[in-house]
Amino acid sequence: MAYARKNQARLTDAEWQQLIDAIGQLHGVGARSPTYREFVAVHVDAMTTAEGMSWGVHSMNGMIGRNFLAWHRRYLLDLEQRLRQVHPDVTIPYWDWVANPEIPAPLTDRALLRSWSVRRGTFDPSHLPTGPQVDAVLRQGGYAAFQSKLEAIHGWVHNAVGGDMAKARSPNDPLFFLHHSNVDRLWSRWQRSPQGSKPSNPTEVLQPSPLFGVRVSTVLDIARLGYRYA
Repeated sequence: MAYARKNQARLTDAEWQQLIDAIGQLHGVGARSPTYREFVAVHVDAMTTAEGMSWGVHSMNGMIGRNFLAWHRRYLLDLEQRLRQVHPDVTIPYWDWVANPEIPAPLTDRALLRSWSVRRGTFDPSHLPTGPQVDAVLRQGGYAAFQSKLEAIHGWVHNAVGGDMAKARSPNDPLFFLHHSNVDRLWSRWQRSPQGSKPSNPTEVLQPSPLFGVRVSTVLDIARLGYRYA
């Protein structure tokens, strides 16, 4: 049975505590692989190394993000599965920045952020996408065009938060994963709409192995991956 990724605004205090504790246990020298820093490092590679840029994860600096959605879906799932090894009921909630245009309060604690070595900028919610802008993306036909437009507005959120979120090491801030959970939720919503279609490269293998190493076609159905959005 699929487990549910919830809106972060509806998480209980106990659910927040489990999520934060699971993230904390992936930090530190003694943490078992894959550690949190390993998840951060693979995203840095995807944005800054010649090999990583060939994976097609982002559209910037000459890169074409053909695998932006598929790669990040697998990335979130891999981290989520690792977190669930610590606390089996943990999921990665989504931050709906249209309905809740402020950083989730449990992830604003300065002592907690220092313990994770997270750097935040000055949050500017004026950069966040609006409801009409998101709706326009969801009406977009054609997978490549939809992916491109969703990637574009997702970048506004990174810039709104600033700090680590505006850099290659953006996953160093756990807010990254709540943000991308919402991006994934919007993709899954579009997939169920009349506009929904499939990418043109279903047989391409997402890189790198072993964290990825699966075909694009294997991440297109979230029910088969074992989760849903509530």
